Amino acid sequence: MNNYLNYQNMLTSVSSSMTELDGICRKLALEKQADELEKINDRLKNHVFSVGIMGEFRRGKSTVINALLGQKIVPADIVPCSATLNYVRWDSEKNAEIHFKNGDVKTVPVDELSDYVTKITEESSKMAATVDHAVVHYPCSFCQNGVQIVDTPGLNDDERMTAISEQVIPTLDAIIMVIVPDSPFSQSEADFVRNKVMASDLGRIIFVVNKIDNVDEDDRERLLDSIKAKIQTSVLEKMEAIYGKDSEEYKNTKNKLGEIKLFPVSARNALKAKTKNDTKLLEESGYPEFEAALSKLLTEDRGLLELIHPVNKMLSTAKEAAQTIETRRNSINIKNSDFAKIQKESMEKIKIARSKKKEEIKMLKAKGKTLYADLLPELDKTYDDIEADVTDFIENYPISEDDIKDQAAINRFSESISPKINSKMEEIMSIHTERLTVRIQNQLSSDVKDLESFGAEFNAELMGIHSELNFAAEAGGVKKTSAFIPGLIDGAVLFAGANLFDAFIPGIGGIIAGFREHGFKGAAVGGISGAGIGLATTLALGAAGLAGLPLALIAGLAATFGGKSITNLIFGKKQAQPQQVSVSADNIRSQLMGAVDDMIMNIKNERALEKWLKDACEKAYDGISENIDEEWEASLASMENTLSQIEFDIKKSEMEKEQLDKELNGYIEIINGIVEALKPIDEKLSSALNV
Repeated sequence: MNNYLNYQNMLTSVSSSMTELDGICRKLALEKQADELEKINDRLKNHVFSVGIMGEFRRGKSTVINALLGQKIVPADIVPCSATLNYVRWDSEKNAEIHFKNGDVKTVPVDELSDYVTKITEESSKMAATVDHAVVHYPCSFCQNGVQIVDTPGLNDDERMTAISEQVIPTLDAIIMVIVPDSPFSQSEADFVRNKVMASDLGRIIFVVNKIDNVDEDDRERLLDSIKAKIQTSVLEKMEAIYGKDSEEYKNTKNKLGEIKLFPVSARNALKAKTKNDTKLLEESGYPEFEAALSKLLTEDRGLLELIHPVNKMLSTAKEAAQTIETRRNSINIKNSDFAKIQKESMEKIKIARSKKKEEIKMLKAKGKTLYADLLPELDKTYDDIEADVTDFIENYPISEDDIKDQAAINRFSESISPKINSKMEEIMSIHTERLTVRIQNQLSSDVKDLESFGAEFNAELMGIHSELNFAAEAGGVKKTSAFIPGLIDGAVLFAGANLFDAFIPGIGGIIAGFREHGFKGAAVGGISGAGIGLATTLALGAAGLAGLPLALIAGLAATFGGKSITNLIFGKKQAQPQQVSVSADNIRSQLMGAVDDMIMNIKNERALEKWLKDACEKAYDGISENIDEEWEASLASMENTLSQIEFDIKKSEMEKEQLDKELNGYIEIINGIVEALKPIDEKLSSALNV
């Protein structure tokens, strides 16, 4: 609880300081900077940590949720329950909103939730098929900390898993994978880790071994060691497939495998303990350790990432505002003729800088198309690997006489092998697409770094204008001493730029891997905005479509073999007379391999992977290009506004100038206060990153 309280206190401090700085910027006519601060502040205020509960049926997912909430809110039963996505959010009023697939919304009492979202009865199952998701509003203390729980259908519910992959996984701050002792880390759970979560996201998974009270205490340590070994093997297999065994990423992951978050719990006992206020039983349930790890993951890891961009943006904006104030104060008494000359020259410099900026942005966007052309030949290997892996799987898959004795047997065989073929396809697709995603990320970071020289030139031009005005003021004997304390800001901006990606942050999500080595050096091209542009740029990658795998694409292509489709392939038009059909294992393998060939050909003809790759490259480069363009344009526009303000200031009376000077000096004092307030937060962020 202390972690949440500390984070909320930091969040409140950052938000109030941002509101104050927003007001100063508007008074200085730095409208673009103020608008950006307002947008960031709105995102901060509305941010909610999303915790997804995932696992196969009968793992006790609903009980795990209810134990977290401290009361029975989500329906739980001995049969598979959740048939929809269910969100639990804090509210003083208890109710459940049922969101139907047709767009209708219905509010019902919480105790009627099971009638809409479960498979407990035939009626509720039919109703659940019409529901998109449900939102439970409840005054539970866990969610009052700015957290929402996302209850998901089982991993082995194929139809719903596709929706979860597309809608939920990329949005989650933490994933709680619920497993059980009698079937520890099953195939579908291993497939989820390998195929549904990016390698850079593995740190946001907490593995919970539920029902640990069913295991003899003497056997628990051995069981947990076995589960951890399975998880480690699965993770390393994925890292090796994506990066290679000799890569730094693989070696770093191997070194950190001991840090896998694995907690044995009894959700049933934890829920009972919380409802009866039984401290001893709660301690024995294992929940305190699990909840502490979840709290740390959300606040110190995900929350830290959430605050770094706003803090850096504020500090860099504070520096820009202070420079603007200093220049205006010094320029008040410059002669009209001297200022007119400087203004004319400065406006020409701004015009040239804007033109050059446009060309740089145009060239950066073009590199996305070039990268697509460079990566395109690698898709042939992707197609070949899909075909080879699936073919090899089919060739070695055991087929008995009982599997093919009649159509009913083949139907059962089809239902058995279909998900396994899908899983194999998803695995090879996810490896190749994630590998390509990493290539895009790394190349993008390199291309952004190439902007460094132009960024330095851009920054020098703007600083030159400030210098000319200050020099003119000094020559006239009117230069004032600034009360601004720049050292606080300079150090703060540098810490994030230097350290953010040198440290491995669990659950770092879609932030690009390439920036770990040199991203912020290249990101500093934002000139006056400093490192603020760096994080804004990298965060833009998530919105650009690189935050996760193209899950919808993978699931869609893998769905070729589904349910009775294999039966159709084998029997064809003779299904009406199955007893007359004689098939062999070799015949089935031949049919399946032919289907694989046809499938690959269809995918190639539809150019599904090519479309994804083109979209990924263009969105990534366009997203970052637009972000950098906006940052640079904001600096140019603020310089134009400052020149206009100075032109107006010079024409004021002596009394008005004296009053303006006091106002501007007052703004400096406010900015210094903002920076001082951010200093302890900045130090906490820096300390956590270094750890």
